[in-house]
This record gives sequence, structure tokens and C-alpha cells, in this order.
Amino acid sequence: MLFLLGFVLTQSRRGRAGRPVLVDLGLFRIPSFAAGNLAALVVSLGEFGILFVLPLFLQGVQGYSALHTGVLLLALAGGSLVAGGLTPQLAERVSARSVARLGLLLEFLGLLLLGLLIAPSVGAWTLVPALLLYGLGVGFATAQLTGVILTDVPVSASGAASGIQSTVRQVGSALGIAVLGTLYVSEIGRRTLSGALQVTGTTRAAANALSTAVRGSGGAVVHGLPAGALREVAASAVATSTRLAAFLAALFILVGLAATFRLPRESARAPH
Repeated sequence: MLFLLGFVLTQSRRGRAGRPVLVDLGLFRIPSFAAGNLAALVVSLGEFGILFVLPLFLQGVQGYSALHTGVLLLALAGGSLVAGGLTPQLAERVSARSVARLGLLLEFLGLLLLGLLIAPSVGAWTLVPALLLYGLGVGFATAQLTGVILTDVPVSASGAASGIQSTVRQVGSALGIAVLGTLYVSEIGRRTLSGALQVTGTTRAAANALSTAVRGSGGAVVHGLPAGALREVAASAVATSTRLAAFLAALFILVGLAATFRLPRESARAPH
């Protein structure tokens, strides 16, 4: 945080002195650029965080292979592909901002549905509608958010602005994986330990060992555990943690959607 603050102060001081800067902080005085980047940051938190957690659940608890997991996630890609084909016509009828909002709403609903459906025994086809809905949202929102962010930026600064918005998305992605991944792993350990201690005949040492193994593997060892009460406890812990991650990702998307309402209705073009 101190390094970030120092970087901002340095860039601001160089900008006021008319010297070259790595990040032109003056661009954030453009309302559409500032609000659009805020939305993109928060949206990336949710989008990439859930894509990190979901495959761990599918392979660890459901026992899917990497190939099977990839095939299932094609539903998400398929939704994005369909939305990509519809976006230009839809944007002409309404506006890029409205299409971005529609996409974020669909992402929110898809993640909410995903969280409601996830369970230790959930079937692959059961998750397809939620993934398809989420993919449609990603397809509608991603490109349109980029357009909204850059729409009022002067042409002379478009390269720098594009680099900033790309960096903001990457930072959001990394934060999303860190935040949702941390929540996922910590909840797995806590819930596995708590559940294991309630199984008759399980010692504290055995419960700790199980919790450590499940948490350390991100749930990957669950499918290989012997059938029985302890395996059910571990599977339930991973499913619940994945469900919480989906709900938190949905919350991030909802915050991003709210940020789009800070975008001006009709922005004045920035001077070129």
C-alpha cells in the first residue's frame, strides 16, 4: 500500500511538472473513464475469482478429469460466443452502457444460480444453465465496458488509457483469485475440521490431519478419500466453500453494476 501511494504521488508530481509519466492520472478526471475503470476492476474480481475456484470443486469433489471440466466450462464459452454475435446489433438499438449493464445483470444472475445449485452430488448438466447465463453476461459486458471506458478519452491519450484499463482488469483478476481463493481454502479447512470432530470416533489429531490435507490440496484429495462419513464431511465442506465463493463473486458483479450508474448519461467529449 505504501509503494502504491508513493507511486501515485510520484506520478502526480511529475504530471504537474509537465514531465513524462507512466500513468496519466489526469485521465481519471474524465467521469466515464473513472467510473468505467472502477466497474471493470470490481467485475474482474468476480469473473476470474470464480473461474479459479469452480474447477477445483469439479475435479476434487465430483472427480471430473481436466478434460471433462473443460468440456463443461464450454457452456460458459458458448454463452460468450452467442452474446458476441448479438452485441453489435443490440448496442445500435440501445447503447453500449445499457448492453454492459445487461451483461453484468446476467453475470450476477448466473453466479447466483450457480451458488444455489452447487452441492456435493450435483450433476454436470445441472450446472450448464447457470454457466450459459454467466457466459452470456460476460460476452455482453466485457467488450462494451471497454468501449464505455475509452469513449470520452482524447485520441492523443487513447494508447495510455487503453493500457490503464487493461492493467486495471489484470489487477482485478489477480485480486479476485486472491480473495476468493483465500476464502475458499480457509472455509474448507474450518468446515472440514468442524465436521470431522462431530463424526463418532474421530480424534482431534485425525480431524486436524484431514482438514490440513483437504485445505492444502484445495479439495483435490476429496475424491480419493475412502467412502464414508469423513469423505462426506470433506465433500460438503468443499461444496459449501465453493457456494460461498460464487455468492461473493455475484456480490462483486453487483457492485460493478452499481458503479456503471455513475457513468454520465451523455458525456461531453474531452478536448483533443
